[in-house]
Amino acid sequence: METKLAVDEIVSKLPGVHGARIVNDEDGEMVEIHVLADISKPAKQLVRDIETAIFAASGVKIDRKIVSIAQIALDTEEKKTSATDGFTKEDSQGYSFQLQSLETKATNKKLDITVTLDHYGKELQGTSVVDLGDDEKYMAVVEATVTAIRDEIPGFRVEFIEKLMYGMNEIVMAVGSSLVNGKRKKEAGARLCKKDSLNDFAMVVLEIVNKI
Repeated sequence: METKLAVDEIVSKLPGVHGARIVNDEDGEMVEIHVLADISKPAKQLVRDIETAIFAASGVKIDRKIVSIAQIALDTEEKKTSATDGFTKEDSQGYSFQLQSLETKATNKKLDITVTLDHYGKELQGTSVVDLGDDEKYMAVVEATVTAIRDEIPGFRVEFIEKLMYGMNEIVMAVGSSLVNGKRKKEAGARLCKKDSLNDFAMVVLEIVNKI
């Protein structure tokens, strides 16, 4: 079987793909494939290309449901990103979480972060506290956002989130999941980052949950 690094390289060289992260289990088997791509191809076509490339290079037949695609356009920050892992629109629960505000307050060398969401007219709120000098303030925003969401979706969680360079731009890419009809469904999302923007970390989480 190909090593994790070799599979990363194989997938990353596919047209339209700009980065890949492979997650293996204790036996070295691929259990998750997270891919950042542009919008030149439909996500489902990319999943098929990845499946074929891995099989051709290593002889390993993967389950396409382990592939999560996050697509992003660079020509404007207002374009919507999209993602798929084999589910159709009809599988969606149709959530609609909107970011109302993200407030930060510095007190006693601590940074208090409060995220307020709107969910069909209902106000939801989550908080998190981090040291002022801690680089984990972005993760604290994610924690506060997830806390607010769990008032409505107890099973929602963020499984992966990372800041990446995409050309000359910095983006945040994330994967989240929730229980849908008794099974855990995963979605991916990506968002262009503005300088020192905390909002982008909250928004990429909402992008994911609104797709589930």
